[in-house]
Amino acid sequence: MVIESRGRMVIELYPDKAPKTVARFLALVDSGFYNGVRFHRVVNSPRPFIIVAGDPLTKTLPLDDPKIGTGGTGQKIPFEKNDLKFTDGTLGMVRDVSDENSADSQFFICNGEQRFLEGTYTAFGRVIEGREVIKRVQMGDRILQIRRLAD
Repeated sequence: MVIESRGRMVIELYPDKAPKTVARFLALVDSGFYNGVRFHRVVNSPRPFIIVAGDPLTKTLPLDDPKIGTGGTGQKIPFEKNDLKFTDGTLGMVRDVSDENSADSQFFICNGEQRFLEGTYTAFGRVIEGREVIKRVQMGDRILQIRRLAD
C-alpha cells in the first residue's frame, strides 16, 4: 500500500484466519477499488487508536460531508471471529456496531495495541513493513495504490 506523501506499507494477510474477509479484500485490491480512496478517520488522541480507509465516497466528496464513512460496495462480509490479536499494525474490518455481519470495504489499521477490539471485529492482516507510516497518516491522505506483491 502506497500512501501519498507518507510512504509504503507491506501487509501480510491471513486467509486461514479470515478466509471470506481476505478474499473480499483481495478482490477489491485487484479491481483497483482502493486506489484513490482517502483516510477519512484518524484517531490519535487522547491516545493512538486507529486509521480508517475504504469508503469510496472519499474519492469525490469532501471529508466533512455527512455521507463520509457510510460508503461501500453494498456487499456485506460475515463476521469471522478468530484468535488474531489487535496489536500495532493489525488490519480489521469496519462494521456497524449493531450488526456484526455488516463489514464491507472499509478497513482500519491499529495504531498501537487495541486488544479490546478482539472478538468483536474481524482481524485479517498485519503491517509487516513500514509500520512507522501508520503514525504519519493524516485525515485526507490518499491511498495511491494497493496491489498484491505475491500470492
